[in-house]
Amino acid sequence: MEEYGIVVQKKERTAVIKAERTTSCDNCASKKSCHSGVGTDNEILIEAEDLPGTKVGDRVAFSVSAGSVLKAGMLLYLLPIAFFIGGVVLGQTVLASMLPGYNSDLVAGVTGVIFLALAFLGLKGYGALSERKGSLRPRILRVE
Repeated sequence: MEEYGIVVQKKERTAVIKAERTTSCDNCASKKSCHSGVGTDNEILIEAEDLPGTKVGDRVAFSVSAGSVLKAGMLLYLLPIAFFIGGVVLGQTVLASMLPGYNSDLVAGVTGVIFLALAFLGLKGYGALSERKGSLRPRILRVE
C-alpha cells in the first residue's frame, strides 16, 4: 500500500515522515497508538527506510508491504495466544500430575501466564532484531 508524506527528520538510515491518516487507517486495530503527538488526529509519524538523496521537507511516496502488516499482526496477536494456550495445556496435563498437592487449575493458569510472559519476551527480542534489520519498516519509494 502506497502512501504519501513529508520528511520531517532524518536519521542514519531512516527518515521520519509526517503523513495524513487515510481511510486504510480506519480499519486498523492500532490506529490510536501509531501517532506520536503530532498536531491533529489526522496526522501520524512514520519511521521509514531512507532513500539516498532525500532531505527534510521533501514530499515522498512510501510503502508498507502487505506481508509486513500480516506478519506483524500474526506475531502480535496469535503468538501470545498460542503460547498462553500451550502453557495452560502443558500445566493441566503434565505439571498438574507432577504437583499433586496443588490445584490443577491454578497450576495450569500460572503456567499459561509464564508462557505468555515468555512469548512477550521473545517478541521483544524479535522486535529488536527486526529493528536492526529493518525488515518490518516501511520504505521510501521516491521523492515527489
